[in-house]
Amino acid sequence: MQPATNQTKNRTEQIKAKLIALGADQYDLWLPETHRLTTIVHADEQILGIVYGHYSQASEKITGRGAMIATTQRLLLLDKKPLFEKCDEISYGVVSAVSYAKVGIAGTVVLHTRMGDISVRTLNKACAESFVAAIESKLFKERNGYV
Repeated sequence: MQPATNQTKNRTEQIKAKLIALGADQYDLWLPETHRLTTIVHADEQILGIVYGHYSQASEKITGRGAMIATTQRLLLLDKKPLFEKCDEISYGVVSAVSYAKVGIAGTVVLHTRMGDISVRTLNKACAESFVAAIESKLFKERNGYV
């Protein structure tokens, strides 16, 4: 049992270090979505970008507070509350574009997909910019055969 605990602890520290490198602040690290990443992100996946904030899915008229995570294999929309969890998995194949607009201190990241747009309103500019850069890079590589 001890090796599994050390392995989980190491994985948690790796994810935390990656989130800090992507621009997550102390508040973001305390969010329940951050704590859930160790069990949702697979061992062979790497986190490429994350954006925290208030999300809305236009196609389903769903809103909430959570995080959108870009990994090497998939995109996740995660909303974790006590006694409630929503985790949508999105393939890069259905993503057509990503955009970021900033007004004042707030910004909005919009993920354009064939299933409808998903927007995340955020106050963390660093996370938003690294998330957009990760998606753009991933889409460019896939569309030009670099993957």
